[in-house]
Amino acid sequence: MLAVEQQRSRESIIRLSYTDRLTGLPNRAWLHRRMAELAARPPVVPLSVLIIDLDRFRKIVQALGQGRADQLLLELADRLRHGIVGRDVLIRTEGDEFVVLTEESSADITLLAERIIHNLEEPFSVDGIPVSLSGSIGISTPDDGQDMEERLRQAYTALAQAKKAGRCCYRFFHPSMNRQADDHVILASALREAIADNRLTLVYQPQVDLRTGALHGVEALSRWNDPVLGMVSPGRFIPVAEETGQIRELGIWSLRVACEQMADWIARGIQVPTVSVNLSAIQFQDPELVAQLGAILHQTGVPPERLIVELTETAMIENFDQTVATATAIRNLGIGLSMDDFGTGYSSLSNLAGLPISEVKIDRSFMNGFGSTGNVRQVVTAIIRIGHTLGMTVIAEGVEEAEQCNQLRAIGCDVIQGYYFGRPMDTAALDTWISERRVEPVPVA
Repeated sequence: MLAVEQQRSRESIIRLSYTDRLTGLPNRAWLHRRMAELAARPPVVPLSVLIIDLDRFRKIVQALGQGRADQLLLELADRLRHGIVGRDVLIRTEGDEFVVLTEESSADITLLAERIIHNLEEPFSVDGIPVSLSGSIGISTPDDGQDMEERLRQAYTALAQAKKAGRCCYRFFHPSMNRQADDHVILASALREAIADNRLTLVYQPQVDLRTGALHGVEALSRWNDPVLGMVSPGRFIPVAEETGQIRELGIWSLRVACEQMADWIARGIQVPTVSVNLSAIQFQDPELVAQLGAILHQTGVPPERLIVELTETAMIENFDQTVATATAIRNLGIGLSMDDFGTGYSSLSNLAGLPISEVKIDRSFMNGFGSTGNVRQVVTAIIRIGHTLGMTVIAEGVEEAEQCNQLRAIGCDVIQGYYFGRPMDTAALDTWISERRVEPVPVA
């Protein structure tokens, strides 16, 4: 009897070690054991791997608390369990991450992924509180000579692509994703060295007052010409900087260089009223940002009103209260604050009104079809009126044609920025541009 009881105890310990305590599903240890078994004795029907990861689950935990979040995960596990079929196995690997091992064909896996995403969209109820979820799925299907460990890694790569694609979707692994991942690693390493060695540069694009034709200010834009990689566009290295956390160093570097350049313009008597610098949503959550801004202004001797910090709607969406606190502290230093790319995000007008913003920038995407599409013109007009009602200067970006200038002036836009007046220039070219142009109202074409 004692021997039997000891054997039962050992079996119970083993079973518990391979079981997720919250959901009762197999856990990550079970998955690794199963992968080892499959490596020694591959199944007759190769297995595919789906990794399911909830979108922004950390914010849900913060809102509901850990107890209710666990209750939500229990309901989710039950819903996922009923969504799989046949010999499929559902595993909870950690937190809000689940794995499905399936023998289904690629076509049936597509149906399975779509079913899972649809099931997640049905609201959950936690203590009577309706909670909406969404999830992203990475999928890896069998290939010749491919073991389960490699298949799992590929599914994680596909999951990252699904997240990058906007979440709430699924992606099948493709070999090109490995090349993209390798490029990402190379780019991140090279960017780190470029920032440390001060190998990036800033260029400046003019902003012109539509009424007077005078220079309103310039926007500082980062450029990177790497000796090995060549010219790397901001569209490539800015997302990498945000993903790797290097955006903080890049932002502070941009602020310092722009202020040093403004100090130089002031010393030489060149009339550049303001310089604008873009900061990411990540930086607006940095508690050291305001102190760093104050230190840069003190070190360069630039009056605070000559600097404008640009933030995007994303910063408001991710943490509005923190953004308001940071924005207010920045304005208290005397620095201008601009809402960049307005109209492309999902922030409410009450959020816009709650921020101490001095100017709002109409995104360049509105200039496509602006002259020929009545609805676009009406939206731009509404943005201008909202900005003026809130006491803000309104700047239109991406202006390339005289007719766009005419129409923008007719509906009351204050400032324009775009190729119509000048492309982004280095300091020498901008100095020449300023010295050679005649300041007069923008002519009507």
